[in-house]
Amino acid sequence: MISPVPLELCVPSDVLTVDSVWKRYRDHDALRDVTFSLWSGESVGYLGPNGAGKTTTLKLLAGLARPTRGSVRVHGFDPSRDRARALRRLGALVETPGVPPYLTGSDLLEYVARVKGVPPSERRAAARHAAEAMNVADHLARPFGSLSTGLARRMLLGATLVGDPEVLLLDEPTLGLDPAARHDLRAVLRTLSRNGLTLLLSTHLLEDVQEVCGRVLFLRNGVLVGDEAVNLEPDTGVGGSRRALRLRFGSDVASDSVIRAVGPEVGVTIDGPRDATVRFSGGDAEQAALLARVVRASLPLVSASTPEPDLARRYMERVGREDAT
Repeated sequence: MISPVPLELCVPSDVLTVDSVWKRYRDHDALRDVTFSLWSGESVGYLGPNGAGKTTTLKLLAGLARPTRGSVRVHGFDPSRDRARALRRLGALVETPGVPPYLTGSDLLEYVARVKGVPPSERRAAARHAAEAMNVADHLARPFGSLSTGLARRMLLGATLVGDPEVLLLDEPTLGLDPAARHDLRAVLRTLSRNGLTLLLSTHLLEDVQEVCGRVLFLRNGVLVGDEAVNLEPDTGVGGSRRALRLRFGSDVASDSVIRAVGPEVGVTIDGPRDATVRFSGGDAEQAALLARVVRASLPLVSASTPEPDLARRYMERVGREDAT
């Protein structure tokens, strides 16, 4: 039998990079020597209490602030110095941006399309496509000030999707959404991730991370105190429980090869050149069938393990109570 040929990794390691970053505001260090990177196609949760430095990190990556020391890179570019090239393929929702109440949803999304360089003839279609993804296309003609809190939030989330970005930075994206809208947003994010989108999700809701992300970063008092895999067990949608498996390969694998092997219904997060986390619905039989498909695809699988569950317990162990900070 011919041994499988090692597959070349098809994605860069520095889609998002935060390298030894400090951010100081007057007499307070919001970030202290923070370092992490995201691979293409990763969905990563960013957890910590209020004041931990999560929003500051997203502002640095979105080019809204500069680090005091260290560097940040988006697709290899510094967003504060080479803003156009760094942010061309990025969508971001940081805090709650102010939108003039007289602007319609269409005005907002078409403006974002213009800023991101979408050709004039394609802007209206790009705006509608993004609005449809968030189920707000029927409200594009309404002034922003007339939208409910949930609709306004979904319209802002639609704006982040204009131009089909490759990277999303989301700060508390489910704030103000009802349970059904939160469920729909998580489904959208899982689909985008499966199609190669890189996501950094800052939130207080562990359920969002549990449902969407394959990896989590813990931040406390501006210091990164944990970088771990997530086991996506519960699924609030129809279809029962969800499981996660961490796959380790004997040589570098291409993300599209893993996706083809496991099938379109399985979520895939690339954790490194030889590691991937897969998320699927079902029990032992479905798990066995999934692993059999990977083996039949001649991928160099050497192990499959279950990431540590109980995100809430790990949060308390790494971060502790908010009033303790």
